[in-house]
Amino acid sequence: RRAWRGRGSLMLQLPSSDDYGNPENWMVYRVWLGRKKSMAGDLDGVAGVNIYSAVHPRKLFLSNLPKLRTDPELDLRRAELERAFRKYGGPSGAVLVSVQKHSSIAFVEVASEQLADLALVQMAGKYRITKARRTKHEALMEERAKKEKEGGGGGGKESVDWD
Repeated sequence: RRAWRGRGSLMLQLPSSDDYGNPENWMVYRVWLGRKKSMAGDLDGVAGVNIYSAVHPRKLFLSNLPKLRTDPELDLRRAELERAFRKYGGPSGAVLVSVQKHSSIAFVEVASEQLADLALVQMAGKYRITKARRTKHEALMEERAKKEKEGGGGGGKESVDWD
């Protein structure tokens, strides 16, 4: 809060942590009062601006895992996570696990949103786990698939019966 020449005060309220509870530091470079046009310009390419539905319904994000240095460790981690999350893979028990070398995170995709919610509750004691965020690419692909489904799926082309 800062006083502005006897005309009241200005207060900026910014989140103190991100979606995963990690503290965030903010630095404000410019503040203006009145009807001055935004100096930011085009914000379409800025991360977090104009995001779609940010949370992925079936994908889980695991963090604070020990870093992997070798390929056998990578295979072992993948197998461990597949075993641990198998019961959330639906009738087939299949889950999609994504891990990378030199990383302390992993992604696990389960069969349904309900099973993802159940996994969040039941696996919270074993892993630091949250729902993963969707990438802009995933959001655009889902939006495209939805439009194609609503429009008949042919990308606007009519189907022709050659009988």
